[in-house]
Amino acid sequence: MTRSRSWRAPLTAACVVCAVAALGLVSVASADLYLTGFPDSHFTDYDKAADTPKRILIWVEVAFVLAFLTLAFAPIGTRARAIGSLAAVVALALVALVQWIGIPWYFITHLGLDNGIGG
Repeated sequence: MTRSRSWRAPLTAACVVCAVAALGLVSVASADLYLTGFPDSHFTDYDKAADTPKRILIWVEVAFVLAFLTLAFAPIGTRARAIGSLAAVVALALVALVQWIGIPWYFITHLGLDNGIGG
């Protein structure tokens, strides 16, 4: 057995796990967007402003699911699969950081939009 073949199965499994993780991020982000305005259906300035960027990032995360599945099952070399997987994981982490930290910071802290929290 060659050395590159010994890494094929673990890399494929890692790509599938990353695809499932990206799908989990999609479902959590979709639930966050779906529950905007809950419980009183009042949309704040932040909710209105952050709607489009959140939708765009959800579709980017869907693209990551497809990218990880492509990396897992495409007939490519082990080195290409490893480099592609590493690049995709780093990019997915950056997208998740933008979605969960960057958007709230920009719209709430930097622009000072009302997010409905307070007394």
